[in-house]
Amino acid sequence: MKYNIVYMLGMGLTFMLALSSCSNFLETEPKDRVTLEKFWNEKGDVEAIISGIYNKMAEYQVMSRMMIWGEFRSENVIDNQSTVDDINLQRFMKENINASNSYTYWGDLYTVINRCNTVMHYAPGIAAKDPSYKESEVHAHIAEMTAIRSLMYFYLIRAFRNVPYSTEAYLEDSQNLVKPASSFEEVLDSCIQALESVKGWALTSYPEASGEASNFNTGRITRDAIYAILCEMYLWKQDYQNCIAYADLLIEDIKKKAKDANYSESAFNDFHGYPLLPSKYSSGGSESRYGYAFNNIFVNGNSLESIFEINYLKTGNASDRISNTAVGNIFGGVGHTPYVTYSMYIGNDAIDGNNKVFGAADVRPYEDMNNSGSYINKYTTAGATLLTGSATTVKNLTKMYSSQYGTKSGDTKVSYNKSNYILYRISDIMLLKAEALTQLMKDGQTTLDAVDASYRDQAFELVDAVNKRSLFYTTATVSASPDVLKVADYDNKEKITNLVYDERHRELMFEGKRYFDLVRRAMREGKVDYLLTNVLNKDVEMKSAINGIMKDMNGIFLPYNLDELKVNPYLQQNPAFPSGENSSFSSTN
Repeated sequence: MKYNIVYMLGMGLTFMLALSSCSNFLETEPKDRVTLEKFWNEKGDVEAIISGIYNKMAEYQVMSRMMIWGEFRSENVIDNQSTVDDINLQRFMKENINASNSYTYWGDLYTVINRCNTVMHYAPGIAAKDPSYKESEVHAHIAEMTAIRSLMYFYLIRAFRNVPYSTEAYLEDSQNLVKPASSFEEVLDSCIQALESVKGWALTSYPEASGEASNFNTGRITRDAIYAILCEMYLWKQDYQNCIAYADLLIEDIKKKAKDANYSESAFNDFHGYPLLPSKYSSGGSESRYGYAFNNIFVNGNSLESIFEINYLKTGNASDRISNTAVGNIFGGVGHTPYVTYSMYIGNDAIDGNNKVFGAADVRPYEDMNNSGSYINKYTTAGATLLTGSATTVKNLTKMYSSQYGTKSGDTKVSYNKSNYILYRISDIMLLKAEALTQLMKDGQTTLDAVDASYRDQAFELVDAVNKRSLFYTTATVSASPDVLKVADYDNKEKITNLVYDERHRELMFEGKRYFDLVRRAMREGKVDYLLTNVLNKDVEMKSAINGIMKDMNGIFLPYNLDELKVNPYLQQNPAFPSGENSSFSSTN
């Protein structure tokens, strides 16, 4: 969009440096304009901008789009009555999306991209001015900025398909801001090549620190974070061997971290040796493995399983810190009714024991959702979230909310949400690998040959490890559980592929993954059938709107925002959507 680049970047720099308490920043310069070359003089300047980039990613404008684009067109969530306060989100949720909808605005992600490009533009020259800025540090910062830039582009292409792509820093008004859209494949390939070229420069870990700075290893880009991005990008590229290779690197790294944290190898025996958080909680001989994991992964944050998450400071004066307003507003908090809630398809499955999504003994719906308040619990609870009880068998566990199966404590909303938002964790990576393994199998086999049976068995083991962690059972009756998966039930490529998608649906619900998973499958298959079948479970009243907009591949992507169309003549609107300001797709309001 046409705006004063120097002014906008300057205001961003001013804000970032205020956060970093740099007292020598442009003391004699006007407040509304910055001479960039006078700022980029020392290593501390680079660190200040990088800190500001993470802060920008944590703001509502970026975080909300990562949540909404990746999840809210799926069958998982529906609008709540309070979305009348955000009419654009309400229309988005009802597939009444047009070019004027604010949630099609991508400007804040491009702001992050430009700041990354700017750091990479200036950082190499600073080493000549500041002897303390070592070449290895320059390289580490370039790797970090390349990863964040690539991640922003990855969100953009999964939401819009074709987008303008640039690695040039926009520093002056005279520079041409208008570029045609590059194809999904071109942007994906460019990002992969860029990450491959810098992955060796990234830090494997940050120096030891006390307090919240110790969370840098999951709250900042590391080499493992780059591996995670590459793992998923290669899956979208349909380069399954590279996807598997990066997943294996990550699994081994998490295993090493578990060993360093004094977890014994036997702690993971029930999960086929994969480093999923084991249960440290038991009551009456029964266990809720996922209750312990949920509390550590989503409430405390920066867990053993985490690879990269957006961090929000937990201490200090709340008014001085960025809060997770995207989660707080959209999923709700004290004094604020959530903009969205779980769909009745998902809720009824958990509450009434329909078992279409979750098995009868699966604890995840009990942890992820609050029946009494129609809240999404994930990222919004404070304190412990443990399912307790003394069930003697799991065969009759058909209603997870039934009081006879125990109580759950700590289901408390917070007024100032400071939950971290996880972008990658190890169970996600395990299931990406499982999907890649299924796609190495041959189509149409009624009887698996030895090679495909091996791929099937490896994929099944990964799914089974994640699934077993979620089951509520007594030690004596685990083998009797109707939800223990059996490999013999998945005797062809389609069945095992569907199992992987079902497990990703259960494990990663409300984490901004589901809709992108459906889009990936649609692109691979060249048709929308699977995506449409699942999204149509969302709401009976929305069936006509969903069928109307998602009937072909164009409709599964978003329209370009009207403001972008006005300033960029190279952009051609998605034909599934109207481009005029006053026109819109007709559906239920």
